[in-house]
Amino acid sequence: MHYNRAVPRPAPPTGTPFPFEGPVPTSLLIDRRAELQLLARRAGDRVNVRLVAPRQFGKTSLTLAHAEALREAGWRTAHVDLFRVADVTDVARRIAAAYAALDPSWLRAHLTGLLARIGLSFSGAGPTISLGPRPPAGQSADAHAVLLELLDLPLALWERERTPTLIVFDELQDLLVAHRDLDGLLRSRIQYHGDAAAYVFCGSEPSMMRQLFETRERPLFGQAMSLALDPLPTTEVISELSTRYAGEGLAPGSALGEVVVFAAGHPQRTMLLAYLLAEHLASGAEGTAALAARVVDEALQETSAGHRVLWNGLDPSERAVIAAIADGAPPSSTAVAASHGVARSTLNKAAERLVDQGHLHRVSGEKGVRIVDPLLAEWLRRR
Repeated sequence: MHYNRAVPRPAPPTGTPFPFEGPVPTSLLIDRRAELQLLARRAGDRVNVRLVAPRQFGKTSLTLAHAEALREAGWRTAHVDLFRVADVTDVARRIAAAYAALDPSWLRAHLTGLLARIGLSFSGAGPTISLGPRPPAGQSADAHAVLLELLDLPLALWERERTPTLIVFDELQDLLVAHRDLDGLLRSRIQYHGDAAAYVFCGSEPSMMRQLFETRERPLFGQAMSLALDPLPTTEVISELSTRYAGEGLAPGSALGEVVVFAAGHPQRTMLLAYLLAEHLASGAEGTAALAARVVDEALQETSAGHRVLWNGLDPSERAVIAAIADGAPPSSTAVAASHGVARSTLNKAAERLVDQGHLHRVSGEKGVRIVDPLLAEWLRRR
């Protein structure tokens, strides 16, 4: 199956047209047409995808739009959020909650007893699963048994009614935190799913995602084609946001271009700045460069606590690298190394760690690295 049509744009939901908290509704997604078309082709061909991008860069919004399009084509879909799972029981509970909507009657018939042993129960007659108290430590065998049953649900659905399923595993790298061998358990089931399912594996820590998919000894080696998210294109963003401001009866003037260029294609930061700008415009402010600067100042106030926590968690060489990049200097230059009294090789290793942690990224067609968060970069420049 090839599913190539554009993602539909239904009427926007009530609320702000500049959402910056949580996933963005499909109707408000900016650009990403090429990525959605690629995801659709991969799903149609049952080719798994690994999607790596920094946090707040639009992975979840993209995969939700992908799932919405496939549901319109007759697929079932499930989105499993593995962010900060602590152990196998956490993983089983997250997957059970996400898979419940696929076929609640199957889960009731096959897993009611097992789910109860990991603190889960069905709510009334619907597909919702209720989270109860976690079972005592040391009962991971029950969680493993639940996982083995659950992971084959897409295959059971396919064999019964020939309905394919899209499964998105979000923040997959946290599987390695929960248990080092869970990728093996996952591979042991999904490798037999064939036409039954397509999988998207999302992650925000490049090093751990590489460990999962590019280490020959790991079970998921070579099991998914890669897809990276680049920053949003400036022209597309300005055009789309201009339409949204017009729909609100607002005239952003030159302030719009200023904040979009400042945001450098970062999806969440773009929308945060656009939202703050809309508030000022709605209060009667004129859309000038001065207003754009004020909006950036307010955004920095909103986000400074997080920047401070990040900065305090960096070691001296990482601080030297990220500060140099913010100031526009090559992070491993002789001058930077001399000013901090460290070897250039130490700075190079620090830069690689920051890339692996998702604080820096390499943009297609560009040399060197960028700070992912433009507000962090500005905070560093003002330090």
